[in-house]
Amino acid sequence: MRKLASIQKIEAINPIEGRDRIVEATVLGWRVLIRKDEYQVGDLTIFCEIDSVLPERQEFEFLRDKKFRVKTFKLSNCISQGICFPLSLLPDKDWQVGDDVTEVLGVTKYEPDENNREPQVEKEHEKKWYAPLLRFRWFRRLVLPKKQWGGFPSFISKTDETRLMNMPFLLKDKSEWVVSEKIDGSSITIFLKRERGRFGKVKFDYGVCSRNLRLNLSDVTPFTVVAEKYNTKQVLMDSIEDYDFIAIQGEQISAKTQANKYKVTEPDMYVFNVITPEGRMGSLEAKEWCEARGLKFVPIVSESYVLPDTMQEVIDYSHGKSKLYDTLREGLVFRSMDGKRSFKVVDPKWLLKHGL
Repeated sequence: MRKLASIQKIEAINPIEGRDRIVEATVLGWRVLIRKDEYQVGDLTIFCEIDSVLPERQEFEFLRDKKFRVKTFKLSNCISQGICFPLSLLPDKDWQVGDDVTEVLGVTKYEPDENNREPQVEKEHEKKWYAPLLRFRWFRRLVLPKKQWGGFPSFISKTDETRLMNMPFLLKDKSEWVVSEKIDGSSITIFLKRERGRFGKVKFDYGVCSRNLRLNLSDVTPFTVVAEKYNTKQVLMDSIEDYDFIAIQGEQISAKTQANKYKVTEPDMYVFNVITPEGRMGSLEAKEWCEARGLKFVPIVSESYVLPDTMQEVIDYSHGKSKLYDTLREGLVFRSMDGKRSFKVVDPKWLLKHGL
């Protein structure tokens, strides 16, 4: 589980030109604006990451106009990501660096509505002779398909890369990484699982999921549309071989997804993970696997990137145009050659542009 609020140390404090009351602090790999003289280097603080949603308490009232959500902001040419609070907000305890206080403070994660839960099949019924009766709830229950939303499959991990800023120690790792563009869409997972039925008969369970839900295949949503568009059931059936399961994960983009930043006219999908019980394929192997089966893979930015010595250099590297459309890209995803390790860097300029 992501540590939205944790105990961290003030690693450095730097003055801001033209500002007497605020300074720039470094927490992990993040830069955060704080009040001058509020902390000294080495002090402990409660650090709340961006995308944290704080509870409605008096101490957090200054965030009400932002709906209590911690966002990226820019002041005096400095980008601040996160907020520091004193330990006095917590119960009296011997707190240590790294302690997770997310639940103690009642912090939750901001989740955009990615699931597109309203099935488009209802529009087809609006063309029928009985369309006027659809205004009655009891009639809709009789004629419209039942929404059958299930839980996300437990044998597959949800997609949520850790940010490099939370792991600054990785800057010392000079191995090579495969870098791909981070696409701003909705997470999609498509899987095929081998199961044993009665009398040992083999059967297969096929499913399409949003970030948190397994979807009803009869509902016409961007998720089910792209799954059918790329014939994913047959693709996985042809590839499962002796595996207990095989799955692909990617980003679904459509005119109704994330304000359609890529200006697509129909739903599409870019895969970034191919998963079997043996683990996640390396990105280059997964790209070759996808392209051989008619699937699109996320754009590769570098096949052999070595991390520089400073966080700012990596952040600068994240800046750039998307390969999908003439727009600022969201950021970058870095994976080790074997696919076992990964992290992301979201471009602060992109976050500022979209008010995130």
